[in-house]
Amino acid sequence: MAVYKSGEISKNKIITACKELFYLQGYRKTTYKDICKKADSNPGLINYYFKTKIKIAEIIYENFFVDIKSGVEKYLLDKFGSYDLQVGTSIEHLLLSNLISGDTNLSRFYYDMCLEGIEYDMQIFNCFFKLHVDKYHLPLSEDQIKLLTVANSSISIGIAKKNLEGYLHLSKDEIFEFRTRSIYHSMGIPDERIDEIIKEAYRIYSGMDVQLKDYFVVQIS
Repeated sequence: MAVYKSGEISKNKIITACKELFYLQGYRKTTYKDICKKADSNPGLINYYFKTKIKIAEIIYENFFVDIKSGVEKYLLDKFGSYDLQVGTSIEHLLLSNLISGDTNLSRFYYDMCLEGIEYDMQIFNCFFKLHVDKYHLPLSEDQIKLLTVANSSISIGIAKKNLEGYLHLSKDEIFEFRTRSIYHSMGIPDERIDEIIKEAYRIYSGMDVQLKDYFVVQIS
């Protein structure tokens, strides 16, 4: 038990150190030497617990998305007593878009993750489509869900990457609406319903207070 606790403490110290380093100086510019110094660790432990630096970034990236999703869901349940999956996920996308566009450090980290093309984006979209298929009884097969997952994750990463590079000259709202419409169009959702989803997402988000704390911790009230 003592060995397990020691291992968890070491892992958490490395993740905590990487959160600060990846946020302040970027994923790509952060070296193993930086991590070891900040976490008071050694390369052997990093390789033992995580294998590679990108695995640490994936954990941080995943926890960041999970925090946003759970925070939005809690906010909707507390404020309105219910959670609409379509509106809720649209608010999550809008919130993420605004956080990235308003924070250069977060924007840099997100860009680095786009360049790495990490697999977690595929997991996000696969979960997204499966939840919608189950909730709204959409006539999509497992293979169609996989196809939509690959297509939409590629589009999403491509748009984010080119926008952060300055190739696209569109507002964050224009990009959010394009992505939202593309995703729901691919599932066969009518335009009228998509308009309602976007309008409701804007309305609810305008009343939310969203803050980024401790590098990758999102607080919603």
